Amino acid sequence: MRLNDEQAPRLGFWTLLLCSLFAWAPAAYPGYWQGWEGFIPVWNSVQSSALAGVATAPDLWRGTGSAAFLPAQPLLLAGMSPVAAVRAVFALSFLLGGLGIYAWLRLRLGDRAAGLAGVVYLLMPPFVAAVYVRGSLSDALLLGLLPLALAGVAAYADSHAPSAAGVVVLCILWMWRVQAGLALLAALLLLVYAAWVERSRLALLVVAMSAAAGLVSLIPLWAIRAEPPVPFDGHFLALGQLLYAAWPAAPGERAAYPFQLGFAVLVLGIMAVWLWRAGTASRPSAVPGRMLGFALGGALLLLLLSLSVSAPLWRWTGADRLLTYPWQIVLVAAPLLALLAGSVPALSPTLQRAPLWAVLVGLTLLSSYPLLTVAGTQITPPDRPAAMIGARQELAILEAKVIENPGLGSATLHVTWQVLRPLPFDYNVFFQAVTTDDQGDHVLAQLDVQPLKGEQPATTWQPGEIYRARYALRAGRDALQDAAPVRYYFGFYDWRDGARLAVDGGIDDKMILFAE
Repeated sequence: MRLNDEQAPRLGFWTLLLCSLFAWAPAAYPGYWQGWEGFIPVWNSVQSSALAGVATAPDLWRGTGSAAFLPAQPLLLAGMSPVAAVRAVFALSFLLGGLGIYAWLRLRLGDRAAGLAGVVYLLMPPFVAAVYVRGSLSDALLLGLLPLALAGVAAYADSHAPSAAGVVVLCILWMWRVQAGLALLAALLLLVYAAWVERSRLALLVVAMSAAAGLVSLIPLWAIRAEPPVPFDGHFLALGQLLYAAWPAAPGERAAYPFQLGFAVLVLGIMAVWLWRAGTASRPSAVPGRMLGFALGGALLLLLLSLSVSAPLWRWTGADRLLTYPWQIVLVAAPLLALLAGSVPALSPTLQRAPLWAVLVGLTLLSSYPLLTVAGTQITPPDRPAAMIGARQELAILEAKVIENPGLGSATLHVTWQVLRPLPFDYNVFFQAVTTDDQGDHVLAQLDVQPLKGEQPATTWQPGEIYRARYALRAGRDALQDAAPVRYYFGFYDWRDGARLAVDGGIDDKMILFAE
């Protein structure tokens, strides 16, 4: 199943490295970006555990495992800031993914086809969105590791080299400890690839043993389960969402999540299928038919599972337990889609000529470039949130500071929070000054208002966005000077019935603060 590699200058390889700059450059900007998960990856890299538990509910299958934060640890020990270390891991994911695609396909499709496939993969909307829109470290690392595992399987099937087997074992075990649900789906993909495409019993055995070892390693965490953060059934895709370019948004509007597969995947993929089936390639035996058939059939099946028509199957099999969103399965299909798109030069020698091949790479870059504009923030997050607000930890309080002015009888709260999940209602905030004497607690002063003066209701807040507010109380000079040490309460509540939102998973219904 080898293809003689005629492109000695390795034009595809160096082009892939150069184009990778477009994918990971936004991760090198100062600060951080406003992804759905906000600063959650940063907090959990600082306080890593078997399953991420800071600002998120630990869960064996859907949750993020400790291996997602492992690459950041040497950087933290070297003195790098947590934000910079996490940004570096995201950039590493892009590099691993692109180079993994190249290593996998070079001996099968040639240097230029492998280089084009790597560029398509790096700039594919699902990959870019996993990093810059969702901000999911676990999804990004799995996208980086899966192509490396495929490359290892292909290399081991050819050479039976222990180093190739080691790559397979390392990648699969790592994926299991990054996110078990996606790792299970990726392991099934690798098993089918080894059995049907490579047809190597030894490669199949290596994959099976590695997957079994990864599953066994999770047994100590088996009982760690949590309620789904969002309703699984409410996030299936319509077919049009895979085709329609909904990102970026028009000026003044917030972009929808980019579920589309992208211009390069769709156009080049259709060209590849047409060239393959029509038999127009001058050397049809040069491209393994089983590989293209596997990519086409596997990608279509996985994409079908992201659509609403597959909802009964997810429920019947219990597979909805594995993922937070059904559309995450598109990530497992991403290497197959990149293979199809990248195979066009291998199927048509005319398109391997440098000028035409460069046009294909250029079109891929141009179609993906608008996706690489990210919303950043220069706010430095604390090592962990000051508090989490809401039953599903919808809000992370980044800072809450009360400054007293006893001479004026006033106290001012400066509070900064980040939205992690949409809120279902336009809650109010409360801010109270409370003191205690022999007769119990007394409220010296209180404030009950809309969070941002009513200009931005809570239901309009989007995940990743950061807000700052200032609230002032006037208790009177004598009240603050004569009272015992004053406590300040802050939180959110439903103004219809007065019910307060839970703080830190229900430990309390308010933050308790003291003046500086």
